Amino acid sequence: LTLAALVILAVIVVLLARLFQRKQDIRRDAENQQWYQQRLRELEDDNDNGRLSAEEYQQAKVELDKTYVTDSRNIEDEVRWLPAKPWLPMLLLVVISVGFYAGFGSWSLQRQADQALQQLPELGKTVLQEQQQVDAETLSTFALGLRQKLQRQGDDPIAWWIYAGLMTDLQQFDQANNAFERSLKLDPDRVGTLISYARFLLQNGGADANQKAAQLLARVLRLEPSNIDALSLSGFVAFENGNYQQAINAWQQLLQLTPDGAARRSAVEQAIADAEQRMQQDAQQLTVTVEVSESLRDQIPAGATLFVYVTAADGAPMPAAVKRVPASSLPVTVTLSNRDSMLPDYRMSSLSQWKVQARVSADDKIDAAAGDLNAEAKVIKAKESATVTLQLSEQTVQEK
Repeated sequence: LTLAALVILAVIVVLLARLFQRKQDIRRDAENQQWYQQRLRELEDDNDNGRLSAEEYQQAKVELDKTYVTDSRNIEDEVRWLPAKPWLPMLLLVVISVGFYAGFGSWSLQRQADQALQQLPELGKTVLQEQQQVDAETLSTFALGLRQKLQRQGDDPIAWWIYAGLMTDLQQFDQANNAFERSLKLDPDRVGTLISYARFLLQNGGADANQKAAQLLARVLRLEPSNIDALSLSGFVAFENGNYQQAINAWQQLLQLTPDGAARRSAVEQAIADAEQRMQQDAQQLTVTVEVSESLRDQIPAGATLFVYVTAADGAPMPAAVKRVPASSLPVTVTLSNRDSMLPDYRMSSLSQWKVQARVSADDKIDAAAGDLNAEAKVIKAKESATVTLQLSEQTVQEK
């Protein structure tokens, strides 16, 4: 229906254009006739008064007639209509369609935004009361209305904080992040915004986001040293970064603020126990000294790499910890611990026995290859601290 209306409108535009041109041509023809009659009267008057001879009068009248006929023919040529170009209605249709969309499409969107702004107080009550039961459409409408308010009154830090939460729920994370930044710019020390932003970064960001979250939480603890949310999240950040003692300190302070019998208390106690266990596991250290005989030293290629690593005693090839140093530094002593693990869930502390190995690789890869120089592996019981010496000998050279 809309397309048909647009086509009819395009036809009307073409017909009006033709009518306008026709009127212009008629006006020009009338002006041409008026000029001819006036000029003819002037010639006749000159002839009657003797200013022109009969021969001159006839010659001037012939020239006037020729001029009038020529002008009239030009007008007729101009009013001849050429066949309509096939692209003209299409072009008009496109132009009109764009105009309709720009006018009525944007108007419709603005109308939705205005309606959302009018419904903002009611939607706010619904969202606050029902919370988790609110559907995505209601959240989107509430967010649209709040956005309209912020465009008119953008100096409200709490409104920006609420908008950031809405964008988080709607998984519009870039907009949420920007809204948190706007809120903090208006009120840098608002504790609720600092904690919400830190939680958002921990849930949706990477290593850089975790570092920023730690800075936000540190600001909260400077403002409110006993803030339980900040203490809890600070302990989590420290634990994830491997700073177990820092995590224990934060959670112990949180435990002191948690009443006996509270549901949170048992979770905090378990978190402290996990951090203490991790700290004890990280205290496990294996000191490995790798030596080489003088007869083999000259056989080590220039630029070769020495790998010292620990695997499971059952022969699983994946190293639980590994160190790499230039082979030119032999003999060398290195220390292995959980911090040298290749995978976060497979570490030295997860093994009951350690198979200690060393390999000199010419191609800078830990995988065994022909020509590598290896030490005889040693298997020891995992303990808090241990020392092992490995010897690279001539019998460990693999033939190509």
